[in-house]
Amino acid sequence: MGIIQIKEIEFDQDDRGWSIKPITDEEIRTGKISDIHVVSMRPGAIRGNHYHVYKTEHILIIGSTCRVVVMDNNSKEKEEKIIEHNKKTLLVIPPHVTHAIENIGNEMSYLLCYSKVKEDLDRSDVVKNKIV
Repeated sequence: MGIIQIKEIEFDQDDRGWSIKPITDEEIRTGKISDIHVVSMRPGAIRGNHYHVYKTEHILIIGSTCRVVVMDNNSKEKEEKIIEHNKKTLLVIPPHVTHAIENIGNEMSYLLCYSKVKEDLDRSDVVKNKIV
């Protein structure tokens, strides 16, 4: 995908399960991380269908296979990617990019979301824009 950045996240795994650190110490130290939340997605559910005016959003997909659809609001260019269930994938979505994530697998998926802001933001930054 060229509109957003996709990072495969390294994780530790042993017989107990896995451990992952999607937010770096440097990101925490800068104090620019905001709006950390986790959402669940049942099979067939769609999350997103919005964009942010100022925030760069990071989304870690955990769980079932998901379809990611993004659209650059300026050029109207659209891209789609399938994220397989066994990947630990971090999406980096810049401002003014509409994004939607659909759980196309048979199990629950979870999205750990956090944002980076360039300035103090006292108002909502979410603009609904349905693409899926």
